[in-house]
Amino acid sequence: MDLETEIAAYDGRHKDVLEAIAARLPPGGGAVRDLTALARRDDAKLQAGATWLLKHFLESGQEQGVTFSAQQSGALLALLGEVSHWEARLHLLQILPALTLPEERKAALYRLLTGSDYLQASNKFVRAWTYNALAILATRFPELRKTVAPLLISAQEDEAASVRARLRRVMKENPWAIKRS
Repeated sequence: MDLETEIAAYDGRHKDVLEAIAARLPPGGGAVRDLTALARRDDAKLQAGATWLLKHFLESGQEQGVTFSAQQSGALLALLGEVSHWEARLHLLQILPALTLPEERKAALYRLLTGSDYLQASNKFVRAWTYNALAILATRFPELRKTVAPLLISAQEDEAASVRARLRRVMKENPWAIKRS
């Protein structure tokens, strides 16, 4: 069975299918390339499954020093603008702290994250992790702090409780975001 067929068997709830794939698939460059290509497909199962595997590779491989190269990071950053399934967006946002964020992608990434698919997304988890991603972007590029800090501050008053919980953590980790009187 090929990788696409295996991931397509994922029902969106039971991760055992994905865990079985992860157990036998080496987290190397070929797998990252294949999973990135599958995540580009206009298929919610493939997007969610492939990005879950990418996130799993990163999380389970941190002890062994698994990282994404600059080229892989670029492909994953591009995926943020290509995927349409909320779960795939969430996985990519959760991967973002481990990605290389090049200066030339700063403006486009900021526009994408503050757009309707992310900051105004109907899914509260996507919104919560978008605020986290914006804080990471502003930490990497301090010139964005003037525009990101007010977004984080106003969201603490306007957002759902689950989003505010993530925001509290973001604010604690990023003292620059705290409003100064």
